[in-house]
Amino acid sequence: MSDYKPHSAELRPGQVVEYLQNNQPVVSWVQEVQAPRVRALNINQREVKLPASRVLPWTGPVYSADLSRQDVLQLLQEHHQKRNSIQENLDVMDVWSMVQGEIVQASIFWFAGLLWDEPDADRTAALGRAMLQARTHFKFSPPDFEVYSRETAEKKMEEERLHRERERLVSIGKDFFKKLHSGTFSPGEQPESLDPEVEKQLKDILERRIKNPDDTQTQDLWSKLSAGLPQDPHLPFILARAWGIYPEHYNYLLEQADYAWEASWSEPHIPEIQALARKLARENKEPFIDGLISIDSASTRDIDDAFYIREHADGYSLTLALAGPGLYWTFGSGLDRAAAHRVSSLYLPEGKSDMLPRVLAEEMFSLNQGQVRPAMVLDLELDFQGIVRRLNPRLEWVRVQANRTYAEVEDELARDPASRLGSALRLARTLREKRLEQGAVIIEQNEPLIRLEKTPRQTLVSLVPGVTHPGAHLIVSELMLLCNTVLAGWALKRDIPLFYRTQDIVLPKDYSGVWQKPEEIYRVIRSMGATLTETRPRPHRSIGAGAYASVTSPLRRYVDLVNQAQIAAALTGQPGMDRAGLEKMLPLVNTRMGQVSRVQKFRPRYWKLLYFKQQARHTTWTGIVVDNSGPVVLSLPREQVLIRAPHEVLGGKAMIGQAFRLRLGRIDPLNNEIHVLEAWEE
Repeated sequence: MSDYKPHSAELRPGQVVEYLQNNQPVVSWVQEVQAPRVRALNINQREVKLPASRVLPWTGPVYSADLSRQDVLQLLQEHHQKRNSIQENLDVMDVWSMVQGEIVQASIFWFAGLLWDEPDADRTAALGRAMLQARTHFKFSPPDFEVYSRETAEKKMEEERLHRERERLVSIGKDFFKKLHSGTFSPGEQPESLDPEVEKQLKDILERRIKNPDDTQTQDLWSKLSAGLPQDPHLPFILARAWGIYPEHYNYLLEQADYAWEASWSEPHIPEIQALARKLARENKEPFIDGLISIDSASTRDIDDAFYIREHADGYSLTLALAGPGLYWTFGSGLDRAAAHRVSSLYLPEGKSDMLPRVLAEEMFSLNQGQVRPAMVLDLELDFQGIVRRLNPRLEWVRVQANRTYAEVEDELARDPASRLGSALRLARTLREKRLEQGAVIIEQNEPLIRLEKTPRQTLVSLVPGVTHPGAHLIVSELMLLCNTVLAGWALKRDIPLFYRTQDIVLPKDYSGVWQKPEEIYRVIRSMGATLTETRPRPHRSIGAGAYASVTSPLRRYVDLVNQAQIAAALTGQPGMDRAGLEKMLPLVNTRMGQVSRVQKFRPRYWKLLYFKQQARHTTWTGIVVDNSGPVVLSLPREQVLIRAPHEVLGGKAMIGQAFRLRLGRIDPLNNEIHVLEAWEE
């Protein structure tokens, strides 16, 4: 084995050397040495100045420093070609196989001695070049090379493979995304060159970015794929929609909330549902409560409350029945975890998705007329001032006599004020007046119905004024508020842990009242703090309650389901969750309520903005100024939408309560943007 050394330990003029430029060796000719720098002429005919430390260890050979520039370039070209030729015939993996596990680090001359008896400068340089390229097996630590172990080399090769795949994905995907965005492809079309694996990876990154726009794991890759495209927060969804992955008006908010819309989410829980059905069948009892009725919209299938009322000389005897899933609920089960994740039902213009499996929400526990159902029953005695004189909560089986609609009840109230429904309305009015005396804030506004009509070309949106049934709605709302308030007080006295709804804020006395004008509603709502869910009771100011815990919708809200189960456990002497257990649940419950309520809030607004966009060319709208402290905020009362406009568009002197006729310009439902193009005073 020959121990080849460079011609001189020191650099000198006339010496052939190599240095790294963009990770590639460049063969050069030393013209002058002025330690610690070297001036050299490289094979590309450029004169360079570089630190001597950048010169690679395989130096030589040395020629006369007096050669002409043309001769030097000719020599450099010859050495470069010779080294390339030698390198092409080298299998550097053979070198690694010989030494891995034997040595950790050695000089290039030592490695060259393994292959040749008398390695010259060109052979040594060729081997050095090859080892520099074999980054998965060797590491250049000047002036030596480290030898990676088999485990490290395999890891490096996998990293290299992933890097190549990533670069290929970026190269193909970047071009494909640009074509998608420009509309080159029709929906569902893809180029022939897009192989299945690349397609799968590109779809995966779009879906992940839609679900979590701040996903850190895909951020770097997404930045490269989307380079050159508009910085739109909804760009992943726009591309996925153009690709045909999602339809035009797909509710991407469901993805971000991780909320399964289709009823098939409950299929894994069928065994638990069947076991629950068998238990209900075994315990089914003939009820003895008669005359219960429910009041809901005509489309409601999950009936979760009903009542019976009798007016007498001393006041009212009221029986409230609540659907009873919490009486049989198993916390910690798979079904429970799924329901907790869903946290509430969603009611959107395109339909409804139940918190519970549909068979539970609309059949097994729904208070459908004529069917025997388990329920939590409250017997109350109230005087004519709405003060509760007696409360007796209990667990019973009930049979609701009739499921009434708001329209039916409103008609009966008009026909027969002296009926039992008339008694319910009188009590409801008394309860509302009592709450107003306690500082309640009541907002009355008519939310329009959003109707969707799918045509072959598009989805048409129309807004229909909501039909008001003031008497029927007042009965339901006040009885449910009463139920939640009295049960909160009952549980508080007995130290039964519940989830409470709180709003412990200071409201000016003149804020208490019934508000209907847009400017008044805006002013009042802006002054009210957020409603919180907590495990310790505090006042709920806008309701006018000292303690408030929602229990009345256990089919639709997980918090109500938990509260019902807590009260049921206390009534039967069974152990419920302690406060620490509820506090442990609370962060997840609050997080999920925030995520799901965002869908409930913004999805109807999306459809309203699409309605404006479809009508904008030939329609104007009435807006009422509700805020002029910054950009003017206008409320569109019929559509129940707030929009903003610059002062100058409204003439610069917009007054609170002033009405304007508005012509709308650019509208982007996806980005929640709507612009006022023109306005004139009505």
